[in-house]
Amino acid sequence: MILRELTIRSFRNYNENIFNFSDKINVLYGHNGSGKTNILEAIYMLGNGISFRTRLDRELVQNGNDNYFLRGVFREDGMNYDTNIEIAYQKKIKKVLIDKKEISSRKDLIGRILYVIFLPNDTDLVIAEPKLRRDYFNMLISTISAEYLSVLIKYNKLLKMRNICINTKPNEAYIYNNDIAKLSLYIASENKKYSKILEEKMNEIYKSIFNNENPYSINYQSTIEDIANENEYIKKLENTLQEQMKMRTTYFGIHRAEYQFFYKDSLSRKFSSQGEKRMFTLIMKLASEKILSEYRKKSPILLIDDAMLELDNSRRDNILEYIKTLGQVFITVTEKEKVRNFESGEVFDIENIRN
Repeated sequence: MILRELTIRSFRNYNENIFNFSDKINVLYGHNGSGKTNILEAIYMLGNGISFRTRLDRELVQNGNDNYFLRGVFREDGMNYDTNIEIAYQKKIKKVLIDKKEISSRKDLIGRILYVIFLPNDTDLVIAEPKLRRDYFNMLISTISAEYLSVLIKYNKLLKMRNICINTKPNEAYIYNNDIAKLSLYIASENKKYSKILEEKMNEIYKSIFNNENPYSINYQSTIEDIANENEYIKKLENTLQEQMKMRTTYFGIHRAEYQFFYKDSLSRKFSSQGEKRMFTLIMKLASEKILSEYRKKSPILLIDDAMLELDNSRRDNILEYIKTLGQVFITVTEKEKVRNFESGEVFDIENIRN
């Protein structure tokens, strides 16, 4: 998968620009605040429908305007035709079009364009609240499996309805129990499976880059480990209804799951250094790229935004050498001398382009 052309209009600090990209390395050079990350944000949005920085479209509009427009021309591996994706925001309404046909749901967009994105705050995946880790795995698995995405959407909808019922008509909460149980066990099983696949790929990549053995492990805790089947799940929902009513929510289930990340058998959140946490997330993202490539049979686009600042030069260079063997890459840099790592790539001087 490659992005051949990007059009940006009235988006962030861009008036109107058209970019034609290399199918390998694309370096976005400029000082902080010049608009490098805005390009990564626009590319990401074309594959996900939302920004990785805000959920408010009005924050994406260039000052003085009330609309923005994005268009990406994509070419899949081995194909001889392009896919055009457009996002148009006008009068507080956002439309997403694929080859000029408007889609009705963001679900129809997810998974069409594969991305792996590296951000400066990625260490939050290690240290922040469990929801970030759940969201990461949900997005990864949803990109691989349309069935998983459908089940996840249905589960979240039913859970919301059941929680409302607990607070309004608790005696009717049972009508959701069968479906909640069935969907929960499927989601937990898939998360457990992919956490082990991710762990395996992380260790493979770490060994190939640094020639060291298996430092990483991932432990998935679904909060329903003691439940063996649907009947047991339903029974627990029924037997704990009074507690759920007191807490005003379904207090257990895969929506409360946690992932524990370990580096050399120590819990990374507590015992890893900042550099080790940064390395964990970088290797995790590279492992995600490998999983997507293998399961979807096409190469993801890599978006890298100052994500390696805390690594020493040697480790950073090793990571970059590995990345250069992958698919299309977009990387932001502030120091011009770092461009030397990508002699074969296209370099975009963002400040000159915008002026």
